[in-house]
Amino acid sequence: MINEFARLGRFLRSPMFPIFMIVFVDVLGVGITLPVMPLYAQSLFKAAPLQISLLQSAYFIAQFFASPYLGRLSDRYGRRPVLILSQSGTFLAFLLSGWAPGLLFLYVARIIDGLTGGNISVAQAYLSDITDEQNRARGLGVVNAAFGSGFVFGPAFGALLAAHFGPRVPFFIAAGVSLTTITLSTFLLPESLTPQRRQEAEARRAGRARMGNWGLLKLPGMALLMAIAFGGQFAFFAFQSTYVLWSEKVMFAGRNAQFVQTAIGWILTLVGVFGIITQFWLVAPLVRRFGEKGLVVAGNLMRAFTWGVMVLWPIVPVVVAVVPLMAIGGGVMVPALIALVTYSVPPDQRGQAIGLAESIQGLGRILGPIVGGVLFQYWHPSAPMVLAAVLSLLTFAATFGMSGRKTSVTVKAAPQEG
Repeated sequence: MINEFARLGRFLRSPMFPIFMIVFVDVLGVGITLPVMPLYAQSLFKAAPLQISLLQSAYFIAQFFASPYLGRLSDRYGRRPVLILSQSGTFLAFLLSGWAPGLLFLYVARIIDGLTGGNISVAQAYLSDITDEQNRARGLGVVNAAFGSGFVFGPAFGALLAAHFGPRVPFFIAAGVSLTTITLSTFLLPESLTPQRRQEAEARRAGRARMGNWGLLKLPGMALLMAIAFGGQFAFFAFQSTYVLWSEKVMFAGRNAQFVQTAIGWILTLVGVFGIITQFWLVAPLVRRFGEKGLVVAGNLMRAFTWGVMVLWPIVPVVVAVVPLMAIGGGVMVPALIALVTYSVPPDQRGQAIGLAESIQGLGRILGPIVGGVLFQYWHPSAPMVLAAVLSLLTFAATFGMSGRKTSVTVKAAPQEG
């Protein structure tokens, strides 16, 4: 117990704490709107399931193009200013979503948020700056822990707000929460890339030919890591983009919208609780025992199992029993995969590499909702979940082609790419 309190004290005094709070508060704002957005678009603007899923794709299309450049900007000018820029875009997007007089405005809001949506990838780059390879997966787990913590409170709070005050109110509350993250970044977060470190990095870049964003795929093991990241996100967002609508039509068939929003909020809160448990108590010992590759393998398998069970037995007790496995699977897989990405590039290109990973994952987030929406609307409400399970099994198989615990960190000069 004394050791736990000592570790907590060290965490509160470290730069990891402001990063945790920034991501937590940011995800809290997103979590508030998560159970609200699909039914908001459906009830107020008469949006079809495919149009609702395309709202997520609009965000990730914009993020796909912007993330690598945000990562590169953070390598060159520092993590802190880019974090503040990305949070400001999120703040504006929430305000526009709450005010939106029509469906088009929701799309504009999602695009604005996507173009500036570098919070998570830049936070990961920040943590890679302040951790060594032995502790990187655990350090990156702070981002996932904050993510899970935001989902503990956000969805249930958002569902209750929408049920009692209407579907627009959660977006304005989320905007206020987002403004808090801007304040945290401005006053609590020290810059991890000092001017001296940026000058040293610039000198190293000048000493070798700079790789363009996509040139990083030529590095050993990088293409496979990115393919696994893409497959994992495609599967998850094919499921996630239609989960609320699936719950309404299958698991809670015949129930009113208020009940559905509240129940889904509590289920997502359960997912968040297990995400926190995974990040704070499981990631570090599991990395030491099984290595990053082992966690990526196990995470994909756990997700596939969860979705398969939900398709076969779409009843509340079964779903509540298995969704924690999805949280645990994602909680161990994501930080381990990003850690492997950082091992494959020089220190001065970590932000660029994580931005590229975010962009490729964003491609999965673009295609997942589109394909999931089509399958939901034109085939069967459970079809997106079947697709998610199959894709996770394929990604699980691909993980066996990865190298051992760490990929190579020796990087040769590559030709200049525009």
